[in-house]
Order: sequence, then C-alpha cells, then structure tokens
Amino acid sequence: MGTKYDFELTKCIEGMLFDKGAGIVRFVDISGLPVVQTQGFATAVVFCVALSEEFIVAVYKGEQFEHDEFVEKEHETDAIADWLADYLRQKGHEAYSQSEKSHLQSGNYDEATHTSILPHKTIARLAGIGYIGKNNLLITEEYGCGFSMCTVLTNAPIEVGEYSVNSSQCGKCDACKQVCSENAITGNEWSEANGREWVVDVYKCTCALKCMVNCPKTLKYALHFPEIN
Repeated sequence: MGTKYDFELTKCIEGMLFDKGAGIVRFVDISGLPVVQTQGFATAVVFCVALSEEFIVAVYKGEQFEHDEFVEKEHETDAIADWLADYLRQKGHEAYSQSEKSHLQSGNYDEATHTSILPHKTIARLAGIGYIGKNNLLITEEYGCGFSMCTVLTNAPIEVGEYSVNSSQCGKCDACKQVCSENAITGNEWSEANGREWVVDVYKCTCALKCMVNCPKTLKYALHFPEIN
C-alpha cells in the first residue's frame, strides 16, 4: 500500500505559511538523501519569504537604509520554521526546525566551514524551486535570489510533490562576479559534482548582497528588468 497522506494537515500547513508571509511553499520527499543528513526524517517543508522590491532597489543603487531587511527576513523565516516544528510536535509528530538557533543547539552547523548537515538549498533544489547560481545562491523564477528561506524536517504524513531538479542556468552571465569587490566569486557554473568551493570562497564573502541584487533574475523581480541572455 502507498503512503497515507493527511491532506487536511498538508493544506493547513500550506495556508498558515502563506498567511505568515511565505511566497513559495513546497513539501518534498528527502528519504533518498543520506540518513546523516535527514536525521531519519522522510519529509521536508521548504518555504521562501521574499525581500521587498524597495530593499533590493536600495542595495542595487547603493543607498543607505535604516533597517537591514535581509537580516530581519532571515530571523523571520527562522522564527516561522521554529513555530512550524512546534506546531507539528503539538500534533503528535516528530519535527526538526533547521533554523540557526536549532542548528546551534543541536550542533548541526559548523561555523568554521560555514556548512550545515543538510543545506536549505539542497532541499529547495529537490523541491524544484530553483537552481544554484554562480553566486552560490538559490535562484528562483519568482524572486531571483531576493528572498530568505528555511526548512523543517518531519515525519508527519504530509503530501509531497514530485519535482524536476534544475541544473544551473546562469550560462555566460557573470554579473555576480563582476560586482563582488572581494573577488569571492570564481565565475564558474555550479554543479553537483564540484560543489560550493568551485563557485565561491565563503571566507572572502562579506555578505554585501551585491551578488544577490545584481542577478538578472532578481532585477527582473524587483525592477522588472527584462532578462539578459
């Protein structure tokens, strides 16, 4: 017999995440990944909260802004993930929020290497949300890379979708490399075989966000620029 999904629970979670500001919500089967990554969970919930067009434009133009919306959104998505994990546990299911706080408490994030056991981007790719660009950020059709995301792992009987995993679509574009003042971006196209170090030196990165806001996909979202091939 096939897996018995709780469709009401699935729709309820989806609706609540949208109500909390998520623009993209996906449920994905992660049982094919190594257990050391999944911690034995079979399902992941991944959601994205978009940065405002105004903030992206301000960073793109080099303007000063009173609040760092990127940091605020990171905290917001983490808080939503923590809330969702608590909600699922209250419903009698096991769940693990992959928020920064949760990772630090469980030891699932290595600060020395800036790596987590199961990156959000890995789950997002399996969920067909986007592809990893030359800036090492997930790039979506909806927001480019102008968003924050988080994930929750669970054994709840959530209905998962079937998605196609997208390879990198950056092509000849190297806008992110051109604007990186720290020369942290190599300009190489990301591939699963080569991984992170092939595209970016994370130890040089200062999180200036220039590579994020200058991505043509992000500019299409925030400034409604046409895509540049």
